[in-house]
Amino acid sequence: MEQELVTIRKFDDSFEADLAKAFLEDRGIQAFLTNELVFSMIPGLASDKFLIELQVGSSDQERAKALLDEQGSDSELRALLVGNEAILEGHFLLTSGKHSATYVEKIRLLQNPQAATRLCEMLADRLEELDFDTVAGPAYGGIALAFEVARMLDKGFVFTQRKDEKMTVRGGFDLSQVKKVAVIEDIVTTGGSVQEVIDCLKARGIETVAVAAIVDRGGGSADFGCPFYSLLQLDIPVWPADQCPLCQEGVPLTAPGSSDKKI
Repeated sequence: MEQELVTIRKFDDSFEADLAKAFLEDRGIQAFLTNELVFSMIPGLASDKFLIELQVGSSDQERAKALLDEQGSDSELRALLVGNEAILEGHFLLTSGKHSATYVEKIRLLQNPQAATRLCEMLADRLEELDFDTVAGPAYGGIALAFEVARMLDKGFVFTQRKDEKMTVRGGFDLSQVKKVAVIEDIVTTGGSVQEVIDCLKARGIETVAVAAIVDRGGGSADFGCPFYSLLQLDIPVWPADQCPLCQEGVPLTAPGSSDKKI
């Protein structure tokens, strides 16, 4: 039986419509465009009646929408990173001791409250359907993000910090009603800091149901034993100091930021 076609997006630009159609078809979803011929015959035409419609079979509707939403947020986040000069190129010493040619300076994003608010909205969208009571963030980068996401989702908030080289929940928080948390981080590479947060919460009898981050710069390699959502995934090479090609080329080394957390 033939599937019913469902319109999932409308465009007033034929190029954008073609890109969206190709994007879905590259992921195995058959897609169709309507009104495309009208646009080609009458350039510049744009009205509610003649917008180009992107259609898919009804059984592919939800997945197609999710893919397009993810593509849109990916593009928006890249624009935020570039617009706030948060992606730096050079030769950087990471807090892990490893070296990299690219550094994501999250402080540039947090310095812009409007950009930070938009990032938190995107993180909240990823988590809103999950069952948890509290949002947790590690000091320092995760604190502002976790607090704002908790406010948006009407959840509780706690933060963790490293004390005597061990991750712990900041003293003073009442954890008696905290049962399930979502952990928010700014940048994840290997996931070492996040795993410390999960472990310290688990030691208090608190379950981590999900982790969300602005950028996963580990290319999807981190495994926390629960769903991990990132707004942007980057596969950025890092090298041990004694194997760094930039050191061998004599490129000056800089140490951005100041934090004792592991990455």
